[in-house]
Amino acid sequence: MHNGPWNAVLFAAVACLAGAGTALAADPPAPAPKLPATVAADLKSIADQCTEVGGTPRTGDAVKRADLNGDGREDFVLDTGSVNCDGAASIYGDREKWVGVYVGDGKGGATSAFVGSVYGVAIEGSGPEARLWLTVSGGQCGKKPAKDFASESFCDRPVVWNAATKKFDYAPVATVRMIQ
Repeated sequence: MHNGPWNAVLFAAVACLAGAGTALAADPPAPAPKLPATVAADLKSIADQCTEVGGTPRTGDAVKRADLNGDGREDFVLDTGSVNCDGAASIYGDREKWVGVYVGDGKGGATSAFVGSVYGVAIEGSGPEARLWLTVSGGQCGKKPAKDFASESFCDRPVVWNAATKKFDYAPVATVRMIQ
């Protein structure tokens, strides 16, 4: 092995690169804001299903936040379809998944305002223009249920806030967007 000046240069270069890698590393992501107790408890229940069968729940994308009722406060959408269970991928099934929508009170709490089984969840827009779209099938799309799953009709259907009942419900069938 050669012990000349090139080893010192090589050692310095490696040390510099190692230090540069550390210096250039991105700051760790900021922790997500605390969830209201009702949302956190339901998320824990979903994650526990995974843990109970030996899986590792990945819940980082499970809760979406937006002002869905136009009151200026953050509301919460808990989407089981966005929970991954490493080691037990089929624990939540391969079709419809549970979704819950919670109205935030602006003080750290939230109340359940919608529960359903859906194929997908998307929030479009932001602020008072935010709208929650749920992927559903058959009758929820205004169609007769198909004889088999392969022939089923699917659509995205928004939910709307009902101030009188303080709940969300599906918007009229006329608002659906059929999925081809």
